[in-house]
Amino acid sequence: MGREEYQAGDLVFAILMLFIVMVLLVSIPFETKWFDGVPLVKQPRLWPTFCLVGMALFGLLYSIQIWRSYKIQLGQVQGELNELSSWLRPLEFVFYFVLYVWSVPLVGYLLSTLLFFSLLTIRAGYRTLLMFWVSLATGFGIVVVFKSLLQVKIASGAIYDYLPDGWATFFMIYF
Repeated sequence: MGREEYQAGDLVFAILMLFIVMVLLVSIPFETKWFDGVPLVKQPRLWPTFCLVGMALFGLLYSIQIWRSYKIQLGQVQGELNELSSWLRPLEFVFYFVLYVWSVPLVGYLLSTLLFFSLLTIRAGYRTLLMFWVSLATGFGIVVVFKSLLQVKIASGAIYDYLPDGWATFFMIYF
């Protein structure tokens, strides 16, 4: 039988999974408990440990299998790096979301939402005026639904302190 060919990213994935499983195994004593007088099969630490040991064992076997059939060539290394970079691309949007959450207490839910809807519309490649207005209307609708209709408690922005008293109260309650 010939050796099996693996796709770009398999080796990186296997190593990453082994690392994550090892971190989880090390954290088992800190995240779970062992109770005296409780039967073995009812111990909170038992089944997560079995699962993680199984994941570690099969992850190690998978890693060894890939490593043995892997030919280290410049093209394959470049393929691995390209695959890894494609896995990291969604982290850009995680960064945007964290920035959005950080900005809400500063500039308020309404202004943050409208600003980030506009910026993400541009980032997504929509450049027409119609799509810009659609994104603003969608953002405004979401703010109205969450803050006014559903009355979700969201921290008001520090910028509202600069508005006159009546306006500040209105924006803090509804936007």
